[in-house]
Amino acid sequence: MEELPEISEEFLEPILPCLGLLRNAHILIYVDRKPFWNDKCHLILNVVSVVTYLLSLTMYMGKVFRGELLLDELAYVVSVYVVTVQSILKASVVVFYKKEIRTIILQLGRLWRTEHLTEVQINKKNTLLKRLKFCYAAATLLHVTAIKLFPLLAVFYWINMIGSWQYILAPLLETVTRKFILLQECGLLLPFSCSFPFDPTGNWGRYIGVYIFETYSMFRIVYVYLGTEFLMITLCSHLSTAFMLLQEDLLNNEPGNFEDLKTVIVYHQQLISISKQLDDVFDKVIFINLSSASISICFFGFCAKVAHRAIDMVNNFVAVVTLTLPLFNLCDYGERLREASAGMADSVYHNLWYRGDIQYQKLLWFIMRRSQKPCCMTSLKYSPIGLNTFAAVLSTTWSYFSLASSLYESET
Repeated sequence: MEELPEISEEFLEPILPCLGLLRNAHILIYVDRKPFWNDKCHLILNVVSVVTYLLSLTMYMGKVFRGELLLDELAYVVSVYVVTVQSILKASVVVFYKKEIRTIILQLGRLWRTEHLTEVQINKKNTLLKRLKFCYAAATLLHVTAIKLFPLLAVFYWINMIGSWQYILAPLLETVTRKFILLQECGLLLPFSCSFPFDPTGNWGRYIGVYIFETYSMFRIVYVYLGTEFLMITLCSHLSTAFMLLQEDLLNNEPGNFEDLKTVIVYHQQLISISKQLDDVFDKVIFINLSSASISICFFGFCAKVAHRAIDMVNNFVAVVTLTLPLFNLCDYGERLREASAGMADSVYHNLWYRGDIQYQKLLWFIMRRSQKPCCMTSLKYSPIGLNTFAAVLSTTWSYFSLASSLYESET
């Protein structure tokens, strides 16, 4: 991968897995040095498989207009379809803004501080980095494109990846168990309902081929979905950490120390600029998240409620969890970014400003005034993202869920 100059390893450690996930879906933020034909073959394979998968889902969705799907079947298909479209739209945004994302990473990386920090700053930075790793990082990421491991502590990544594997492999395990262990007569089960110009369960060869196709296609979608979410969360976290360190610098600045104060002002302006660039890129992704999250979470939850088999109930419940966790973390870190940037005003207030002269006080007043308009992530520049946003999404999801449940109960 193309080198990242002048950036500390501490800053890059949580970012590299995000770029690795996107690279598995052939979204290259930084250029991969691979043979030309291997590179193009990987791209063509990913595009063709995902587009074909989307078309097969769309054809199956056509049964809605022919009245061939029950409400519980419709909910299941809509959930998968929404997640698929959501990932494709996210991929389009990331590909379109690759240059801007590289710029943000480089600018924020060059501002990342590892030296001349107080003990309080070191403790705060380490606490925030540990929390970031706990929230999402992968224990061991094995990239498809290169034999290279990135060892990190794991929680969030494995919850999502294990949930995805469990959701996809459960039908295969059930089929094998019932046919070869319990010796029962049953159909060949696929992980997703799609329409094909042939019978995908006509024989074992076609069944295994279609199963591999659906698994490969869905994991390209999962890589895009998680890679984009993790990248937003990581950059938000790093930006919040930079604001927190700057708060301590401002709080401890001695009255009359204009040299350090002007350095703080310049650093503050740079962080504000990076925050704006970050929102310019990812406000579209956030809009995609918020506009469709309630639908997908609601219908997966509805499928879990009406499932007749325990394995279907577990599958759909896990899907609800894996969709809710990234949304919560994004809203949480959006809230933290807003609080960290607004906290600069508190640092000015607690500084010994009254011991400085008029010029010193005016410079502090400038910082305070700017901090009263905190930096934040938004949805298309309209709505700031925070924990209130997450609560609103859950409220909307519950409304949709209640409506779907009422319609189902009235039909039965």
